[in-house]
Amino acid sequence: MSAQTLRDINGDFAAYEKSTQEIMRSYGGVESGVSTVELELEGNRAKEVRITDIAIRPRCREPLKAALFDNSPQGSAETVQIGYDLDRDSVFAQESKVVDGAPLPQLTGNYFASRKYTLKLGEQVTFRLSTVTRERYCEYTFRVEFIADGNVGSIDIDDQGRPFQVTALVTRSGQLDCSAYQQIHQPSERGWTRVAPSSACPR
Repeated sequence: MSAQTLRDINGDFAAYEKSTQEIMRSYGGVESGVSTVELELEGNRAKEVRITDIAIRPRCREPLKAALFDNSPQGSAETVQIGYDLDRDSVFAQESKVVDGAPLPQLTGNYFASRKYTLKLGEQVTFRLSTVTRERYCEYTFRVEFIADGNVGSIDIDDQGRPFQVTALVTRSGQLDCSAYQQIHQPSERGWTRVAPSSACPR
């Protein structure tokens, strides 16, 4: 990352016109560990539409190691309803619960094995979809599968024509390994400041 790009990022933060996520994503930033997408669906047919699954289609590889913006979160994570463990060989929708003190939500079971949703005309439902990885960088899209008028159908969900993204942090012996990254940036009074990578992350 160039010094000019870092100045541009700090300028956007100083302007307070966009959220942190919007700013970092606009510069190609990828969330680490867990990423949450809020999906709102509305029935638009005269007869009920039955949602049978929200499947995920991931493509994964080694975690990203370019520039790390290290700003450890404070407080509890956002509560989500559905989670996907991208480190599994077979990835499917699971129950998702936030555990106090844990950086990632706890995923269990098979969400749609016991739950089905029906949408009447004009009826709305919101799903919070959380993807979790401790090992990989993943690009992914969702596919909403449903039954309408007796026919099976599906809708693909992406990030405005691009896949969603999430990356694992690089760790060593269970701790963040800053020496693995090409650049490290941490918050300061002047905005984001570049610091020297080292095996012990600066605090």
